[in-house]
Amino acid sequence: MNTRDLALRRDAAAAIARDAAQGAFLMRARGMGAASFKGAQDFLTEADGATERFIRDRLAVIFPGEAVLGEEMGGGLGAVDGPLWIIDPIDGTSNFSRNGDRWCVSIGMALDGKAVVGAVARYVPSEVFAGAKGCGATLNGVPIRASAIDSMALATIEVGWSMRRPLAAFHQLSQSIMGMGAGLRVGGSGTLGLVEAANGRLEGYIEQHINSWDACAAVAIAREAGAWVNDFDSGDWLSSGNPVGIGAPALGPILAPLLGP
Repeated sequence: MNTRDLALRRDAAAAIARDAAQGAFLMRARGMGAASFKGAQDFLTEADGATERFIRDRLAVIFPGEAVLGEEMGGGLGAVDGPLWIIDPIDGTSNFSRNGDRWCVSIGMALDGKAVVGAVARYVPSEVFAGAKGCGATLNGVPIRASAIDSMALATIEVGWSMRRPLAAFHQLSQSIMGMGAGLRVGGSGTLGLVEAANGRLEGYIEQHINSWDACAAVAIAREAGAWVNDFDSGDWLSSGNPVGIGAPALGPILAPLLGP
């Protein structure tokens, strides 16, 4: 797949993600944002499923036959040698279900097992982050770059909390970050934290485990924004997830060891 093909998929993903974010916002206004639970602190709303169906339907029209893996409906893992769309219909569902604004729609694409295309859209504020391998990264069409800060004493780092890792490990990671002099943030949407690290609003986002649908799009965007990115899309990341880190290039050597070997 050449650069033109990737750019075409980036632009399509950005348009679909923008429309999906608007649709999710309107569904919430109609009462489809009430939360049920898949597990402890694992929120689900009617809008999650409806938004994923919308994205799948749009992708099927524009790119018929290309495989899709989604948070709510699964699928797709048999097509790891070709294009694989990886979608999180609403990331930050806990915020979404409480009528907050810190949530987003994430549409990524992997090719030959690597994240190469991404689009992440918010409705409020109206923002679309997008990127594709070899094509750069943008926010609302304007090029973005990762932070140039090279000191943890000047940095703000978001630390994601995962129920799939011991709480003590999260506490230790947070203490390590603050012990290095950085400010700490936890925002409730891993995808937004990752793209904000790509955009330089943060100097880093790290999490000890995150799923492929939460991070694929952001990883593709971050690489094109010149950010430090760990080897998230390696091993069994598509089905099992991995630790993730994105941040200022100068801080990568400091942040990477915190995620372990």
